[in-house]
Amino acid sequence: MKSPGLFRLIGLLLGAAAACGTSSNQQVASGTGGAGGSEPHGSGGASNTGGAAGQPNAGGAGGAGGAGGQAEASWPTGCAEEPASIRTEGTLVELAFELVLGGQPFLFGEPNVAPDGGTVTPLNVRFYVSHAALIGADGDLVPVDIVGPDGDSTPYGVHFYNAEDPGSATLRLRAPAGSYEGVSFVWGLYQACNSSRPETSVAPLAEASQMTWPHTGHLFLRYEGTVAPPAEGEPVDPDGETATVPPAVHMGGNLVTDLAPRVEVRGALSVPASGSTGKVVRVVMDEIFGGATADVDLTGFVPPPGPVGDELLAGERLRRGLPDLTVFAFGP
Repeated sequence: MKSPGLFRLIGLLLGAAAACGTSSNQQVASGTGGAGGSEPHGSGGASNTGGAAGQPNAGGAGGAGGAGGQAEASWPTGCAEEPASIRTEGTLVELAFELVLGGQPFLFGEPNVAPDGGTVTPLNVRFYVSHAALIGADGDLVPVDIVGPDGDSTPYGVHFYNAEDPGSATLRLRAPAGSYEGVSFVWGLYQACNSSRPETSVAPLAEASQMTWPHTGHLFLRYEGTVAPPAEGEPVDPDGETATVPPAVHMGGNLVTDLAPRVEVRGALSVPASGSTGKVVRVVMDEIFGGATADVDLTGFVPPPGPVGDELLAGERLRRGLPDLTVFAFGP
């Protein structure tokens, strides 16, 4: 993952130029999938997933149940280690990420049955979540704070999922009471944080995250694993139409254009006026693997200097194909 110092210097210079030209509340279309929304009330990106992160210009306007008189709430600009709170009070919403493959738990570090009858053993699964919002009945986004177990905003307003750390499996939000149609978030980092300098950042943007890469700033998703074919005598998919499981998927953006995809988790979500609420959010690895191996047009993709690994191409196929995928879904 490391690159020569010259590439890092070039990347940082490009990142600085991008940060000066684009605030974190300005929408830059990805040019792939569905372009993110930039209407006054931030109707997000494509109807399901993908596109660059749709970010409200003036926050979600109430939404079902109202936003407690804070309809103008929006995400802080920049990438401050201690971000300003979007809301000073609200209900705790806990979303527990659960990896699944073929409808079954996708067990980290253990062999799991692959779609073709073989096995796949995940050895590294990490991703960022930022700029979270609830989806109102009219489709408007209601920005909410990403908080830690103590209720305080997380550093940079970012959540970092790492399958090796069970404590990172729960995304916590501070949200206004009401009835909503789901949750929306940037799967990755908005540009101000993506172009930040990891050597001067704290967790989860520091180099210890194993997500830094000078060409992209940070990876949005890092997956790695081992794949084994079916054992002799074991049944094999007769049609051969199931998605190939890639050994690695590295999805990121770049230091010039905001390419972080906004995704949605659709389903009824009722937030009470007090106490807390929660749901399971399944991370559907079938969709990730299918998107990473699909026949996707990569026209316009500018690879970083040096050799381009299959994991990078897999990540870009996934990013571009997200509008047609359902990577995140509420569980039972």
